[in-house]
Amino acid sequence: MSKIIVVIATMAGAASVIFIRLIEMSPVSMGFYRLGFALLLFAAPILAGGYRGYKGLMRKDVLSCVFVGFLLFCHFFCWFAAVQNTSIASASVLFSLHPLVVLTGSVFAFRQKVSLRAVFGILTIILGGAIIAGGDHSFAGGYTYGNIMAFMSAVFFGSYFLMGRALRAKMPLLNYVFLVFGVCWLCFTAAMFVTKTSFTGYSARDYFWVFVMALVCQLTAHVLFNWCVRRASSLYVSVWASLDPVFATVFGVIFFMEIPAVWQYVGGAIAISGLLYYNYNEEKT
Repeated sequence: MSKIIVVIATMAGAASVIFIRLIEMSPVSMGFYRLGFALLLFAAPILAGGYRGYKGLMRKDVLSCVFVGFLLFCHFFCWFAAVQNTSIASASVLFSLHPLVVLTGSVFAFRQKVSLRAVFGILTIILGGAIIAGGDHSFAGGYTYGNIMAFMSAVFFGSYFLMGRALRAKMPLLNYVFLVFGVCWLCFTAAMFVTKTSFTGYSARDYFWVFVMALVCQLTAHVLFNWCVRRASSLYVSVWASLDPVFATVFGVIFFMEIPAVWQYVGGAIAISGLLYYNYNEEKT
């Protein structure tokens, strides 16, 4: 069941490239409204349940949730900036490096044992993603900023997964995501003031697409990812989520006519093969 859920979450997350291209907002204002809309949709069930989901939490757990919310803010800001300043293929393949962050943290920080076969599967997925973007012109110097932002989004996303797994074991799903999303939204609110970004003046079209992005990418993708990390290792979820370049490339074809070259089909096949190999050895373990 968790495999199906994480695939749906990955597809929903990859769809963010569509909305980011359609929305004419800065990364800060886009994040502010995306998280704001998501929190409004969560408010009713959370307020109805009161504080029951937060009982028994220690101060360090609350502070950890605050830190996770900050990591999510950093991921979103870097990801929005990446898609706006480089190609979909390049942004997606650099973002797909996040399993390496989770792998490193799992082994060195949490002392989790990872088989060499699993590592080989992860590297194969990343190789496939690299081939997808291998001949992309956006790796040229003019797109350096967007590529750096995509890589940083991977670092923050992997860290967000690692920290979230331990916290999800102590908190109900809705209470956890409401707290983390709330902190993330507060970070974007502060960023709006610091960067002197306008809170108003955007088109009705922009507000509409940000709302749809909140439904698809925030409520579907991130909520489902957080549901999965309580039932599977953060590395397992992160590896499945690394199929983002494949889905993002497909969306690029459908919505923006960014037609893949032959090597990108080859890269997709290699990435999927690496995922199947990893999954096969994970099931044996």
